[in-house]
Amino acid sequence: MADERYGVHDDEVEIERRRLGMLAVARDPRTRRLLDSTGLSSGWRCWEVGAGGGTVSAWLGRRVGPDGTVWSTDVDLQFHRPVLPNVVVEQHDVTSDPVPEAAFDLVHARAVLQHLPERDQVIEKLWDALVPGGWLVAEDGAFASFAEQTLPEPYATVHRYVSSGAISEWRDADYGVRLPGRFRDLGATDIDIIGDVWTMRPGEPGGEWWFLALERAIPRLVEAGLVTAEDGETALALVRAPGFVMMSTVSIAVVGRKPSN
Repeated sequence: MADERYGVHDDEVEIERRRLGMLAVARDPRTRRLLDSTGLSSGWRCWEVGAGGGTVSAWLGRRVGPDGTVWSTDVDLQFHRPVLPNVVVEQHDVTSDPVPEAAFDLVHARAVLQHLPERDQVIEKLWDALVPGGWLVAEDGAFASFAEQTLPEPYATVHRYVSSGAISEWRDADYGVRLPGRFRDLGATDIDIIGDVWTMRPGEPGGEWWFLALERAIPRLVEAGLVTAEDGETALALVRAPGFVMMSTVSIAVVGRKPSN
């Protein structure tokens, strides 16, 4: 059984595999643009934190070429796809396992920090892992407006519970809003802040990454007595109905550079 803290039960593995695939299709193009904005080039040493399916790690491996390296880490590697020879894949818990210092030109974490109760300490570890002049890129969510948008019941109630992290007591669903301040506190230079929203529809990757998350979350809401099984089934039917549309979460990315000595 996967680590309970990271939320993947044995009977949810296939759903999570599909969800990560949808997330990659929907969000990897934007992530690639962010990483390219750092000047990423051949020979760079990169760390992909919380690599998931490994799609960003594979892209980084191609971008840095045979003279560069990518350390692709996650606490759970069962979803990680095969990658290139210059991509080192390791099971690693960034909250407790050792992290090399001054080792990377680029460190990237997407949708990772909000799930870690030690998030403020972890971002300091990511910063310390950079060489002088290296780049930190962090992407995370701002779920407050996402949670409160107008939606039909009973989905609206289900949606508020899932978006606010009601079943994950350690989650900070709005950590994306706090990222710029954390970068300032770290002393980052050349800070850039990028936010976006998109249209979510059933059958499209931009929506399915969330609707698949609902399939995982609703049984837990029912078990906790927060919603009824009937309302959970009705909510899933609503989001998969033809013509359904909703606004995505606000995705906030922060890019910053470690000062050179």
